[in-house]
Amino acid sequence: MENSAEGSLRRSARFSLRRPKAHPVFALLKNKQGVAGLLILIPLIAVALFASVLPLEDPLKTNIKEGLHAPSTDYFFGTDKIGRDILSRTVSGMQNSMAVGFSVALITLLGGLMIGTVSGFFGGRWDRFIMTIVDIFLSFPSLLLAIALVAIFGAGMLPVIAAISIADLPRSIRLQRSLVLSVKSRTFIDAARIVSAPASWLMFRHIVPNTLAPMLVSASIVAANAILTEASLSFLGLGITAPEPSLGNIIKDGQPYLQEAWWISTMPGLVIFIIAISLHLLSDGMREVLDPRARR
Repeated sequence: MENSAEGSLRRSARFSLRRPKAHPVFALLKNKQGVAGLLILIPLIAVALFASVLPLEDPLKTNIKEGLHAPSTDYFFGTDKIGRDILSRTVSGMQNSMAVGFSVALITLLGGLMIGTVSGFFGGRWDRFIMTIVDIFLSFPSLLLAIALVAIFGAGMLPVIAAISIADLPRSIRLQRSLVLSVKSRTFIDAARIVSAPASWLMFRHIVPNTLAPMLVSASIVAANAILTEASLSFLGLGITAPEPSLGNIIKDGQPYLQEAWWISTMPGLVIFIIAISLHLLSDGMREVLDPRARR
């Protein structure tokens, strides 16, 4: 009888939050916002990944005679003041921006899952210590903190990724901690504790799987915000610096020519807008698919 009761408790401990009947990928493909986000984002990612095989000009190639050439069949996005092709520079800048955005999203997702889970699950002194540090970082605006960190680390892609990740990580930790506290109070966790389940088993078998969905939604928003932050840093001359193209520094290059050559700043600005919109649409679709409370 004791073994039977223990087995029953173990089986009950396996049940967690209600999951969608369909696979999340197929459920996402039936969501209008998710599909819209994917239809916009996937072609942009494909262009960024396969830019080297596309018939594009060298983004660093100059041609003074073709300077400030308006958009045409020869130059779809026009040229800048020294004749560089804005289309090829925008695609190259999009590669850098997406690399920064998705890297930051991955780092904050993994860091938030690990640190937030430990903080929320164990509580006590570790929780107070971690949350004190998180509160200190959250007291600064994220962009201002990123600027300060880039000033310390220096310019370039890796320092920018590190700076934005450190600036955005506290929010992911706080979100994961709140999710862990909510899941930890559920009955299936109590059932697992009764049968003396180890802490590692509880965290990786029950806690993390039941907090992963909202963290993935948060990660897609973090990616969009990281792309905007990287563009802001590059515009200020603190991120990816010339001659390496970045959407932010291309916009900065076109600032003095907004009236006579509007395309220099407008084209990369539209790309930033489209990427941000697609990621936010995707995050809304993921939220509706993965969060049981959002499904009707």
